Amino acid sequence: VVAGDIFDRAAPPESAVRLFNRFIESVIANTSCAVILIAGNHDSGDRIGAMAMLADRRRTLVRGPLSSTEEPLILHDAHGPVAFSALPFGYEYAARECFADINIRCPADVMRAQIAAARPQIPPGARWIIVAHVFVTGASVGETERPLTRIAGGIETVPAELFSGATYVALGHIHRPQTAGAPHIRYSGAPLAFGFDEEGNQKSMATVDIDAPGNATVELIPFQPLRSVRTIRGTLEELLKLPPSEDFIKAILTDDGRLMDPMKRIRERFPFACGLTYA
Repeated sequence: VVAGDIFDRAAPPESAVRLFNRFIESVIANTSCAVILIAGNHDSGDRIGAMAMLADRRRTLVRGPLSSTEEPLILHDAHGPVAFSALPFGYEYAARECFADINIRCPADVMRAQIAAARPQIPPGARWIIVAHVFVTGASVGETERPLTRIAGGIETVPAELFSGATYVALGHIHRPQTAGAPHIRYSGAPLAFGFDEEGNQKSMATVDIDAPGNATVELIPFQPLRSVRTIRGTLEELLKLPPSEDFIKAILTDDGRLMDPMKRIRERFPFACGLTYA
């Protein structure tokens, strides 16, 4: 089970979508893996939902818009059925329409309605996996995650207790890998850094083994992205003596006065420099 923000702001939209499409095509063509894909708050739910029309329903579950039925993908292993509920992100106004409930006023209400719709669809005795895009209470948020509510002053967090009965909960939205409320409720984190507050963080993906009683064992597989995020500090002349790098760079200049177009010179050595300030 892997959950995370896959293409957010990592690259221009066309190249990001092409990269993602090649990945999905490779998984479907070259493995027997199932694919569960949901829309997050950066996505168009309708656009993601359109991908479901040509998907093999026996091994894929693609969910864009909210649904009042929340039918799962059911797989089988040696221990019996495993049901996957894919709960896409939706704002409060969309959930009021979908679930015909004018009392939905916050993300917790949205998730509560989604789980209430999904729970009756789970076969008796099946292990239950939930894939969702939410901000669980107590999780450590960074600088780049967008708010999940459009109501001014609204509470955007969702209590972990809403996932009661789930064997494992695979979450997206927060970019740092972490558990949230319980060991079996986990953010795998985004595979790329989206802000300099993530400097030095180890990126990883999670593989999850679930036994017959439903105990989840998580293994983190660390990896190094093509480009890291780094902050460099010094005078312009000092920075230009540093080894060249294709990392994403934020430069903090310590020169006494303002310089004429220093970013142009910095990018000659650090072509992916994307931030510059003065100390």
